[in-house]
Amino acid sequence: MIWRQMLGYIPVNLANIIISFGTIAILTRLFDGAEFGRYALAIASMHFIHMVVFTWVEASMARFYARAKRREELASHLKTSYVAAISMGIIGLPVLMGLIYLLPVDPTFKTLLAFAFASTCLTLVYNIGIEAHKAAHRIGRFSAIHSSQSIFGFGVGIVLILVTPLREVAPFIGIIAASILAILIDLPFMLRRMTGGHIEKARARAYFAYGMPICFSLMLSYILSQGDLFFISYFMGDLSVGEYNAGYNLANRSLDVLFVWIAMAVTPIAITTLEKDGLENTKKVLKSYGELLLLIILPAATGIALVAEPAGFILGTSVREQAVSIMPWIAFSGVMNGFITYYAQRAFMLSRKTGTLAAAMVLPVFINVVLNIWLIPIHGLMGAVWATLVAYGAGLIIIFVLARRSFPLPIPFKALVQCTFACLVMAGVVNALPTAVNAWPDLVELLFKAGVGAAVYALVVFATNAANCRKIVTDLLDKIKGRMKASPAETAS
Repeated sequence: MIWRQMLGYIPVNLANIIISFGTIAILTRLFDGAEFGRYALAIASMHFIHMVVFTWVEASMARFYARAKRREELASHLKTSYVAAISMGIIGLPVLMGLIYLLPVDPTFKTLLAFAFASTCLTLVYNIGIEAHKAAHRIGRFSAIHSSQSIFGFGVGIVLILVTPLREVAPFIGIIAASILAILIDLPFMLRRMTGGHIEKARARAYFAYGMPICFSLMLSYILSQGDLFFISYFMGDLSVGEYNAGYNLANRSLDVLFVWIAMAVTPIAITTLEKDGLENTKKVLKSYGELLLLIILPAATGIALVAEPAGFILGTSVREQAVSIMPWIAFSGVMNGFITYYAQRAFMLSRKTGTLAAAMVLPVFINVVLNIWLIPIHGLMGAVWATLVAYGAGLIIIFVLARRSFPLPIPFKALVQCTFACLVMAGVVNALPTAVNAWPDLVELLFKAGVGAAVYALVVFATNAANCRKIVTDLLDKIKGRMKASPAETAS
């Protein structure tokens, strides 16, 4: 079932890949290092504000959709969530503009922040519909709308950079245009599903109580992952922010795309299973989920570390050298961050103990802030990397301990050992390749090493049946054979 869901989300995942790598490859060339640094700070600020102020509505839409449907209260759930989102956007926009006016930053950056914050107020309304489609398992509609919105917004932003003097503001205008278009297309569909529903203040209060701790925990998580940018800006300047962000994004976003893809498919299944089939079946879903994450994410991170140097051709020359140097470390910090965000946090979401989730992130964030202040002035960008690694390591331990107290979250130790062994074999083989390979053109070297590494990893995991991968392969082959056999019969009929 997980694989079927994942296949349905392929269009969205492809759109995420295009935008993630397109942003890095194109913007690091269209912007100079300082401009890319300011753009990175604006993006980080936008996501931070969205998480702190707005995410509670989106989280509640996702978590309570299945329950509302089971209780035949879906229309009221949707109407209450939409009204809350629109109200928050309307109230939030002037408040955020006032905040920007008071900030002690230069006028250019204020303008950049104004467009960034305006885009996030609008995106909130768009996201409510998207979360509803995911929760309802309307994979086709979700994929079509979200993929189109993402690609259209990205494309508009690039065109505006090329033909106007808007520079760093252009990508945010693209987001605004794409969100308006997506809302106009999707809202009539959602309005029909709100027919007969009521705006219920008690429901909104319950959603706020559930979601605000998630906002706080996401805020802390984001400080943990993106707070480095602001310390680097303070101690080293915008160019260094651009270098760090380029390397961080190329390594971490590669993994994040995979985490989001798998989580996008599994989270609605886990919620629906808990509401309909009970705890034991939910534990089975989560165990399979954890094994699948290990099977896919660990080799991806190892591969990024192995090919960081040739992969640098993706980046613009103004940020390339320093970015490449941090990528192997960021790849493994990204694994820890992903398991915190996309696996362990599911325990708090399913148990609805979101306050514990927020408390779990306080110490790692404190460690990260202290280490950044201490290490960046001494070691530069590597100081930020070391601060991130230590903080994520501490966070991973803390959050897993607390998660298992809130919900019986499975920890797939066997799959971890098997996949780690396969990654070590893969790394050994790739590092043993002839040194002449390193003299090949970057793209050729990257593809060759990636191909060899993937082949070695696949052989080892299949030989050891890591994460029960033989059954996954067998099930997929059986489905393909079943469809091939069914096709002639359907044609004959």
